[in-house]
Amino acid sequence: MESLFWWSEKHRKLAIEVEEFVNEMMPRAEEAWWRREVPRDIFAKIALKGYFGVSIPKAYGGMELGATGASIVTEALAGLPGIIYLFGASMMGGLHQIMEFGNEDQKRKFLSRIAKGEFGAISITEPFVGTDAAVIETVAKREGDLYILSGKKRFNTGVGIASRYMLYARTSNNPENMARYQHLTGFIVEKGMPGFTVEKVNEVMGYDNTPNGHLDLDEVRVPLENRIGEEGEGWKVMTAGLNFERTIIAATSLGVLSSAVKAVVGYTQRRIQFGRPTADFVNNQFKIADLLIKLKLSRLATYYTAYLFDMGQNTGMEASICKVFNSDICMEAMVDAIQVMGGDGVTKFYPLARLLNEAKTNQIGGGTSEAIKLLIYRTGLKQMANDLKWPHRSIHPELGVPVSVAGRPIKQYEINEEKLLKTLAEDYRINPGLYMSREDLKDLFIVEDKTLDELLSSLEQKKLVRLYGGKKRIELAKATYEGLKKANSPEYYRWFPSWVKKEDIF
Repeated sequence: MESLFWWSEKHRKLAIEVEEFVNEMMPRAEEAWWRREVPRDIFAKIALKGYFGVSIPKAYGGMELGATGASIVTEALAGLPGIIYLFGASMMGGLHQIMEFGNEDQKRKFLSRIAKGEFGAISITEPFVGTDAAVIETVAKREGDLYILSGKKRFNTGVGIASRYMLYARTSNNPENMARYQHLTGFIVEKGMPGFTVEKVNEVMGYDNTPNGHLDLDEVRVPLENRIGEEGEGWKVMTAGLNFERTIIAATSLGVLSSAVKAVVGYTQRRIQFGRPTADFVNNQFKIADLLIKLKLSRLATYYTAYLFDMGQNTGMEASICKVFNSDICMEAMVDAIQVMGGDGVTKFYPLARLLNEAKTNQIGGGTSEAIKLLIYRTGLKQMANDLKWPHRSIHPELGVPVSVAGRPIKQYEINEEKLLKTLAEDYRINPGLYMSREDLKDLFIVEDKTLDELLSSLEQKKLVRLYGGKKRIELAKATYEGLKKANSPEYYRWFPSWVKKEDIF
């Protein structure tokens, strides 16, 4: 595993150690995968190594190597067949939620169990609730020092094997609480609690020897001390946990991609066709080059996100981008890698068929790529508002074409219908196919929103402008053809490049 310059010496040693461990465990892991057997003996050795607690503080029995350490271990273990999903689910099964929102008693109780290798799971998805997690239907009613939970969860990785389940339930139907996302609460529900049972085990692509399935909660009595965070903080707890989870999934995709590149390079150097190794064919060299590009970029994205996590930064945007980027390019890479290996690529005797299935699953677990892209879009526009600000342009006095203006324009104090219409007409010369936004207009005039709306509405009633937006807020405006005529003579809008002949203009 290639180390990065910002890693600590402990991270470098961890990377070497875990790679050696993976090489040692590979024969047994492959055997268990073929037998569709959960290799508990390997997980016991992973626990002895301390890898379950790699990001847990030493005070609770962990290695205290943060998200970077967790990503290093995850990347390496992703090369072992049938290991990473149970390992990842156990690390993600409440670890970050407890560290950020748990009290001291909860940290001592649960983090120490995670560090020792206890299996855990995340329980968000329900039969009728998937990407839209805000409408979770599982309910939790408080009765004294207990909560009574009723509902169903599905797509729980490690179902049945896991001892603890980081689970979210609805604790309020108040419309105001729901509007503020204060209607959900996080709980750790434990195996053995009466009424808490496995309903079904799924057959899932890539989960050949990893149980994944449905849970049924029939009036499960969960003690108050198993509530993570305050009542109504479940959405905050969930999203904080998802940022860590998506970083780990990104590291998983990185490990899958790394395993595929290793297999393809070794294979093409040994496969002879038409009298030479298939690695000599330019088309294969192009594909392998693309694989290496994807691998390098995936590593940088993963460990930059983990670094930000360890520095205490808000990683919501970066973790989401990293998860989508890594899982999507990993899936693309698997298709190319299999193509390079031809028929051998689609047999189970080489790892690519398994890795392809795992790559596809990683595009869905932790939030589908499409759902996360919506989050990236909404968050990105807010966080990057200054960087994405629309540049101000004006008509060059000699060239007659739109050019950028350095700095921001000087605002006018006086505004009336005539000046506003003239401004919209001038924007037609600069951006003939676009509307002007409210922000564009307020960059040019010192004006209250109410006054601006009144002027624009008056111009609209006179059919001089066209508006876009809801009843409460006008968002965009542009001059109509009638408005352009009223603002300026037709000659004002004309422009032709120098090479156009006058006789060709009518």
